Amino acid sequence: MRRAFGLIVLVAALGSAPVCLAQQQHPQNDNYQSDAGYIRKEFPPAKFAPGKAYAKGVAALRAKRYKEAVRTLARVTDVAPKAPEAWRGLGAAYAGEMRWDASRRAYKRALYLAPDDITSHAGLGLALLALNDPKAQKQAEWLKVRTQACNDACPEAPLLKALETRGPFADPSSM
Repeated sequence: MRRAFGLIVLVAALGSAPVCLAQQQHPQNDNYQSDAGYIRKEFPPAKFAPGKAYAKGVAALRAKRYKEAVRTLARVTDVAPKAPEAWRGLGAAYAGEMRWDASRRAYKRALYLAPDDITSHAGLGLALLALNDPKAQKQAEWLKVRTQACNDACPEAPLLKALETRGPFADPSSM
């Protein structure tokens, strides 16, 4: 139940993410090391549109086609490695496949690029919780502090309230 709710919240938050991927350029090298640890043989074509691919990846996430979402969003992160929304989407896609370690790495990259992103903190916490990592508590505390500081004034207030009351970090006695 917690996993399903966490994925629903994360996928819902992806739809509101700003897409600034149209200006991203990709490097010209043909072989390179990916974050999965293997060498990719081919690079996306020169006319690859990261914005359209991101939209396609989000649509695959919403349709729960996680393998397609991983493949598409991984290509987007290859072309636009400084786009936190692409890394956040990739983390959600890996979480959908229950590849928690890969999800954790993707969310950490998203947080490196956008340190105050609430959705990425929630996703990282969800991945850490699934990995039984004690650092999940730190993410829960960060979200709780952010919820108290926000107090319905910030645009993320509904998401924060949902995470606090029904999300993966909710107090089991309050459910």
